[in-house]
Amino acid sequence: MPPRSVVREKVLEALRMGAGELVPQSYIHKSLKISRSRVSEILGELEREGLISRVKVGNQYLIKLLDFRGEPPSRLRVFRVGLVWSSEYPFLTIFAKKVKEELNAIIKTVVFTSSIQATKALVLGDLELALTPTITQLHFYSAFKNFRIIGGGAYGGSKVLVKDSASAHTTYSSELSTMDLVRSLSMREGIIPADTLTRYFRSPEEILKAISAEAVKYAVVWHPIYRRLERAGYREVLRSEDLEVMYCCTLAASTAVPEETRRVLSKVYRESLEEYRKAPERWVDWYSLQVGIPRDVVLDGVREYKVNPVLNKVELRKYAGKIPVEIPSADTVLNEVLETEE
Repeated sequence: MPPRSVVREKVLEALRMGAGELVPQSYIHKSLKISRSRVSEILGELEREGLISRVKVGNQYLIKLLDFRGEPPSRLRVFRVGLVWSSEYPFLTIFAKKVKEELNAIIKTVVFTSSIQATKALVLGDLELALTPTITQLHFYSAFKNFRIIGGGAYGGSKVLVKDSASAHTTYSSELSTMDLVRSLSMREGIIPADTLTRYFRSPEEILKAISAEAVKYAVVWHPIYRRLERAGYREVLRSEDLEVMYCCTLAASTAVPEETRRVLSKVYRESLEEYRKAPERWVDWYSLQVGIPRDVVLDGVREYKVNPVLNKVELRKYAGKIPVEIPSADTVLNEVLETEE
């Protein structure tokens, strides 16, 4: 069993990763794999020292670190990063850690149910950063031009599935997203019948409800949603990589963030992705808490997604050429929107 001082430091680090936010007490002992009683004892000690506060909500305690590395949270700069509910982004854990170390700032995640919602929040100024599908960003940039793509991300982790016994003649996908691109390419290649009716879901709950109602023949979805479908009798037809869709979500930054800061964020982000690739399983705990996806599910997603830290204009041009609705001059848009490239 680790010495008491080691446990105390691990508990404090877990709270620091919460960046001044409320952290469920149950999450601490589960993520650290330390007994509930020992964690409770350490938290009691920290509370008596005035370092934390505990609030009981329902049948659990929520913990807040009051002395966040000696700096009140209100004085730390906050970068709000929007993302779609998914197991795709555990590399944000190390990015958040490095941003605190190098910019004395906090990464605060804001989770959305669709890429349109998250990218809209970016262009309206409700976010400083967004990890959303490149296809969504290119379409929004054509209209708003008030953000730049500063980093790569993950790809893969999405599938076309079918239920052979389903009588419905429908395909479900999320609108103006990587799923929508995969759906369109699948129809173009005859993988999904061209006369199949497309319906868009606005949240994971919506497609799960449609499946329960036997209303879905084909589904184009991401992890962990497709695990639910596989348990419901859907089989894999193909993965997004089979259609050479090698970009999914990329990191965009609002132009309200100063250019020099964007450059630093881009550098830190790429370094984070490179380090994440060496041992991705190390970084799932904080991210699991942020998005409310169980740790074992996020670990399963780590095996499904691949990381692409590089923004390569040649590859992005191929990607843009796959988009069924042509954006105004893809070359022009890519020349303007990419802040870093290779």
